[in-house]
Amino acid sequence: MALGRLSSLGIGSNVLNYDTIDKLKKADESAQVKPIEQKIEKNLEKQTELVALTSAVREIKGYANKLGDYSTYMGRSTNVVGDAIRATVSDGVPIQDIRLDIESIAKNDINEVGPKFAEKDSVFSQKDLTLNFFTKGKFYEIQIEAGMALDEIAQLITDKTNGDVIGTVMKTGGRNPYQLMMNSKETGELNRIYFGSVLNGEKIKSGALDLKEGDFNIVLADKNGTNKTLQISLSTPTDSTNSDNTLALKEAILSAIESDSDFEGLLENGDINIGIGEGGDTLIVNDKRGYEIQVNGKQIKNLGFKSQTSKDNIEQKDLVVTKIIKPGMLEGTINVGTIPLDLSKLTKKGNSSYQNAKVIAEAIENIAGLHSRATEDGKLVINSDTGEVSIVANNDEVSKKALEDWGLNSGTTTDYMKTQQDIFKVRNIQTAQDAKFSYNGIKMQRPSNTIDDIVSGVKVELLSTTEPDKPAMINITRDDEEIVETLSKFVESYNQLSMKVDELTRFDEDSRIAGVFNGDGDVRMIRPTLNKIFSYTMGLGIEKQSLVKYGVTIDEKGIMSLDTSTLRMALGKDPEGAQEFFQGKITTRNFKEIEIDGVFKMLDKELAKLVDGSSSRLKLLEESLTREDKKLREDRSRAIAMLDTRYDLMAQRFASFDGQIARANNAFNSVQMMIDQSIANNKK
Repeated sequence: MALGRLSSLGIGSNVLNYDTIDKLKKADESAQVKPIEQKIEKNLEKQTELVALTSAVREIKGYANKLGDYSTYMGRSTNVVGDAIRATVSDGVPIQDIRLDIESIAKNDINEVGPKFAEKDSVFSQKDLTLNFFTKGKFYEIQIEAGMALDEIAQLITDKTNGDVIGTVMKTGGRNPYQLMMNSKETGELNRIYFGSVLNGEKIKSGALDLKEGDFNIVLADKNGTNKTLQISLSTPTDSTNSDNTLALKEAILSAIESDSDFEGLLENGDINIGIGEGGDTLIVNDKRGYEIQVNGKQIKNLGFKSQTSKDNIEQKDLVVTKIIKPGMLEGTINVGTIPLDLSKLTKKGNSSYQNAKVIAEAIENIAGLHSRATEDGKLVINSDTGEVSIVANNDEVSKKALEDWGLNSGTTTDYMKTQQDIFKVRNIQTAQDAKFSYNGIKMQRPSNTIDDIVSGVKVELLSTTEPDKPAMINITRDDEEIVETLSKFVESYNQLSMKVDELTRFDEDSRIAGVFNGDGDVRMIRPTLNKIFSYTMGLGIEKQSLVKYGVTIDEKGIMSLDTSTLRMALGKDPEGAQEFFQGKITTRNFKEIEIDGVFKMLDKELAKLVDGSSSRLKLLEESLTREDKKLREDRSRAIAMLDTRYDLMAQRFASFDGQIARANNAFNSVQMMIDQSIANNKK
């Protein structure tokens, strides 16, 4: 009670107590509060069921939305026939079959350099060497110092080429297992590594090429080292591209070399190489042995050759160049080759640096196979027919100091060509090449084995060549399994939702029990909304389609079922028709494009009216129940407050009445005592 319970209530009357008030109050609560509480419980039950119902509608709508969405039908399944390729296909790629005849796969360049060694850190050479090579349009000079280990040289090669050429030390086995290797990082003909002499052309012109006698000649050293001129004949069509002409010229040169017995074995051994350079429109002519390459003729500029000799591409260096020779009389003995030169006998007091250099050069010139000259500033230049020269000081301090003044160390100096032939002895293990293949009969060439630029969304990795008339095949079909799985879940969701709607809207005549939403139009209309899909058709006559065609049926109890074998058969027989029926299509009427919804797109829109947005029917029903709940709780609070007030007043009145009764009883008891006493006295 609002005023608290009075502990003395009922003492005076033994009647007007709290038991009486509580009984009266419970009777009023049963008549006034309990009906409101029952309505609150009913409302809460409706809200709980509405949450479950809305969730079920959203679930089936999600499946309808997916079946009515264009992207669902863009899934692709790929079947690869043969072991020569791997393939991945993106969604939306046109359904098709692709045939690949693979002539060659792309490879990188692999080369062995020098002899084999016992250890990975073995010293490569006791001489200073220069390793020259050409790759990806650039010439490289790798300065190898005397005493450098194999692994140091390998790292130097990698660093100098920024990783375009990878230097490695490979353990190949045997007594001396370690081998210096030079490999191109990437595959493709552009990544070939050329050693020796290189004549690198520029862009060849497009259009017709007509090479006749005197138009283009190439001079190469044959297998005996003798220069021989090859006349190149060629004719290309007017629509030839730069790359077409480059490839045609390469083939013409190769044909001319192969046809001449004097060059037998040079192409196979890799001593002579004809390659294609950057952009696919430049030609590279290479002699690994180091012999000079020359071109001449009327059309060499059209063929990209501004230089007529390979010597123009490499800085030509003299074998030995000294510092400026000191003036005056020199002392010491220098051995050039096997001939000792006594400098005190060759030079005089008062000689200039030039005069001393000149007399020493004249002495060297008289040595068989050696050539020497003096420069104007007094330096000494020495070259050799054999490609190497030995210069050693006598074993005395004066001679050693004389050689030191020349800027030289005792030892043998070898030229570029001889170093390549005798020390590096480069052996090509694998030649970098492009992948060559036919794509549905169209010949193509790519530098990589990963092909992703022919059909957008199709990526092919070439693994090996194919045999003639046994191509690799890629069958691209639509991935129908996702459609089958989604429709199966739709059917399951449909049956669950149907049972839920029946449960919430039922009315049993015998038991008079009704579902919580019996009579609610918003909930009852869910079933006819769902059943619209069974009356949906598309097309006319024998082309008329319904869900039955795709294996979807409903029995007399309203249970939907799906025959997946019928569905798969229908999807495979007419994939486009299935997509149009499920998702929709665009047609033209009165010169205007009109979009016609498919069955599931239509259903998705109908279900959206139930659950999507603030004005959807189930959302409005939810808000109505929320408002009703709020009002009922307010009514309950007011009723309880009114009863509390009423029975607080009643308790106060009972207390007042109980006091009056108590006083009356006390007065009566006093009179009764007087009467009882008087009667007792009279009996005496």
